[in-house]
Amino acid sequence: MQVYLGGPMFVAAEVRYNLWLAARLREHGFGVYCPNESEPINDKTRTDITGETIYRADVEALEAANVYLCQVSEDSGTNWEAGYFDCLTRRVDPNRYWGVLGLATDIRLRTAPNPAQAGPDNQAFHLNQFVVGGLNLSLGICLDEDAAIERLAAVRREREGA
Repeated sequence: MQVYLGGPMFVAAEVRYNLWLAARLREHGFGVYCPNESEPINDKTRTDITGETIYRADVEALEAANVYLCQVSEDSGTNWEAGYFDCLTRRVDPNRYWGVLGLATDIRLRTAPNPAQAGPDNQAFHLNQFVVGGLNLSLGICLDEDAAIERLAAVRREREGA
């Protein structure tokens, strides 16, 4: 099973997390495309890389995957990729493209909303409900990496019998 790992990837902490998560997924036998590892599009010493170059490389990797593991965030690139992959799943070939799984690790999701604390004082984090709806209609949303790995393994068993 090939997994495309999508999520924010621009600051050092995000890069370390993505590389760590890609390694964990591989430990569980998943093939992984992690954009942070994608050369040459992430060679920051090059000056010939354009948005179109990045788009073409990442779409090629999306189309080679079976599942899109989406780190739920407000990153526009991640959300574009999730929508693209959802379209592949629903409109192109559901036997080839198995769905989008959300990974929402924001610790604020574990805080119950407090109606007495409106606005920025409310510690509860809210996800875009359009994104939540799409993920729930696909492979769902997990709140930690272990749950995501378990869900991916279940999808693999369902699809491959492994």
